[in-house]
Amino acid sequence: MQTPYGGSEEYGDRLTVVKIDHDAHQQLIEEYKVYGLPTLILFKNGQEVPESRREGAITKASSKSTWMLF
Repeated sequence: MQTPYGGSEEYGDRLTVVKIDHDAHQQLIEEYKVYGLPTLILFKNGQEVPESRREGAITKASSKSTWMLF
């Protein structure tokens, strides 16, 4: 369903970045209450990490600082 997306190579198996096609996976958009695109949601052990959600365009540096917080 999801395939790894560029940007996670430098983290090896510590981080996987996936890109979801919102048109093809509308049920995920509804389940995770995605209101704006793009949206970044961090998951740990299959659960959404509280306070990790980011909406709107973000730079690689900004996304990296978000990942490092969690």
